[in-house]
Amino acid sequence: MDKTARDTAFAQAVDEYLGWYGDPIASLNAALDTDPGFLLGYTTIAALNALGGVPGTAEPIQTALRSAQALATSAGTGEKLHLKAAQAWAGGNITEAAQTWELALAADPHDLLALHLAHDTHFFLGDAAKLRDIPLAVLPAQKEPKSRGYVLGMAAFGLEETGDYQAAEAAGREAIAINPADTWAAHAVAHVLEMQGRSAEGIAWLRGLEAHWTAAPALAIHQYWHLCLYLLEEGQSDQVLAIYDSKLTPALTAPLLDLVDAAALLWRLELLGVNVGARWQAIAPAWGQYALDHVLAFNDVHIAFTLEAAGDHKRRAEQAASLTRYIATPGENARLTAEIGLPLIQSLHEFRQGNFARTVAHLAPIRTRLHEIGGSHAQRDLFIQTLIIAAFRANQDDLAQQFLTERRATKSGTARAFAPYLPK
Repeated sequence: MDKTARDTAFAQAVDEYLGWYGDPIASLNAALDTDPGFLLGYTTIAALNALGGVPGTAEPIQTALRSAQALATSAGTGEKLHLKAAQAWAGGNITEAAQTWELALAADPHDLLALHLAHDTHFFLGDAAKLRDIPLAVLPAQKEPKSRGYVLGMAAFGLEETGDYQAAEAAGREAIAINPADTWAAHAVAHVLEMQGRSAEGIAWLRGLEAHWTAAPALAIHQYWHLCLYLLEEGQSDQVLAIYDSKLTPALTAPLLDLVDAAALLWRLELLGVNVGARWQAIAPAWGQYALDHVLAFNDVHIAFTLEAAGDHKRRAEQAASLTRYIATPGENARLTAEIGLPLIQSLHEFRQGNFARTVAHLAPIRTRLHEIGGSHAQRDLFIQTLIIAAFRANQDDLAQQFLTERRATKSGTARAFAPYLPK
């Protein structure tokens, strides 16, 4: 065993994960090549696959967990907590996974791997307070500048999601001052500027850092998606289509986040009356391969409306039947799918069919719970915009005004992007 080579490869994997660049799983495999008895290598491979949308029962996760479990007898406390968290995620117990990584972080506030795994998991859980509080709790312990920057970036995103835009922007800009290549910090500030309707500043912010975040391909497409939101606010739908075609069009093997961004942007464009042509049909095969996985309700919603928009009724029917079976199984995501995911899917179906009153009937009761299926305020705003437009088109103007008021309480910027399509 070459412990130095193993530790170097593992540190590289953690930095790649924190920085959204490179291939952390390849680096973890390099660490395991030098030390096949490295438990954290296996648990992290399992965790990153699970967070990337691979079902917990899939062989890459189960093989890694079996290898880790075989080493658990001689493992330390932190390693055992990482194993327990990865096992919980694979078993569908997402909250337990997050709580277990929090325990690992409490034992070692310098365990930025545990911090980021917990941070990502709380994002999927829609727990904005945890997104804020956990990074802030360990920030004082970070003396090394790059580590401090990474923690500041995570804190910035949590602060933004809890509505403290001033503190979020300050934390994000401080992180970028430490490390301009910290793409998560750049992303956190982009969220602030989007929520405050500061579109021109947002365009300048992302364009100014573009050379850095395009070198972090795991988040680059998402950054272009943020750029497109600003351009939509500025009425530049032609530029948005050009960016979509050159940057966002996903390959068949695209990560789930990229597929979410592509589908969500097409829906936003159609809300504005833009003809997106055959773009739905182009991305449907990429989404269709995940139609029966049911890892997160948030993903299933995007799969459903993409398949319907593309006219892939066979695959959509297969997904619907599978979801009916799935919600009868135990687990957090199955419960959230039944309570929030399916009504949301139905509401978007009704909207596409022009049944606007039915859209409101399905979506209005769950609008305050949408955060429970994960995503950010900016991502979930897609559904709120749809609800507002549906209410106006259903001649339910009082309700529509109520929904607008609620939206402005969180998103202080003006609703310029879709205002022309609302009644005067």
